[in-house]
Amino acid sequence: MPVLSVIIVSYNTREITLECLKRIRADEIIVVDNASSDGSVEEIKKRYKDIRILQNKTNVGFAAANNQGMKIAKGDKILLLNSDCFVNTDTLDKIQDSMFKIQSDVIGCRLLNKDGSVQQSWGYFPSLRRITLMMLFIDNLPIIRKFIDSIHVRDVARYEKEQEVDWVTGAFVMFKREVFEKVGGIDEKYFMYGEEMEWMYRIKQAGFKVWYSPVGSATHLLGASSSNRAPAVVGEMRGWIYWFSKHNPVWQQRLLPYVILFGCLLRIVLKPKLSSFYRQAISEIFAPTKR
Repeated sequence: MPVLSVIIVSYNTREITLECLKRIRADEIIVVDNASSDGSVEEIKKRYKDIRILQNKTNVGFAAANNQGMKIAKGDKILLLNSDCFVNTDTLDKIQDSMFKIQSDVIGCRLLNKDGSVQQSWGYFPSLRRITLMMLFIDNLPIIRKFIDSIHVRDVARYEKEQEVDWVTGAFVMFKREVFEKVGGIDEKYFMYGEEMEWMYRIKQAGFKVWYSPVGSATHLLGASSSNRAPAVVGEMRGWIYWFSKHNPVWQQRLLPYVILFGCLLRIVLKPKLSSFYRQAISEIFAPTKR
């Protein structure tokens, strides 16, 4: 049985995916392609004879594609890796060693932006209080962000320490096979963004431990640009609505859209270049037939 299975979801990112694959050394590599039209599958097949490829006829989304990969993975450990996440030298070995040393069931590594700066990659589960603080920008105030248990931990110094956390980003997440066998996969009602938080909530509810470790690192391309981040923020807001419908009391489910609305309006004023994304979020959140 392979020690480590790596699962990569591909969608029209041929050159990026090829660069990602070039940096991986693992017992089993599985690429799940979401109906790419850029020749990704053909090029991967040509260059890598030993990679398993699942080719979807349509784009089934991040959650469903990863679930497909997890169902056929044979490794004792499984790594979900974004196609735009480039693993640095020895990271896979270091993270596996760290996983054994601290006895974690799920672990994420230090993620870096293209310029080498630290990328936000772990945090705490969404709650009405945490979302409110985020919508009001309070969780990013210089002193407060050093201590607050925010959804996205923003203080760079807090990324220097190995620690147990609520969730780590799905761009790089390694876990024991038994986690998937006991908890199941990612909720496929999430198409993209926020799905790893809800999955790890269920993982922790089942008694498993989630850790962040800075001993290994990977460069994640899409984290540095605010124009790239805006769709993710909007997607995460949609994810909060769904999360609350599953895990929170009715009064919080009713209040949450208005907290998000206020936060979006504030961002439309303060970040006019990104206003279209926040207008889209308002439209989707207050249009039940579209959800």
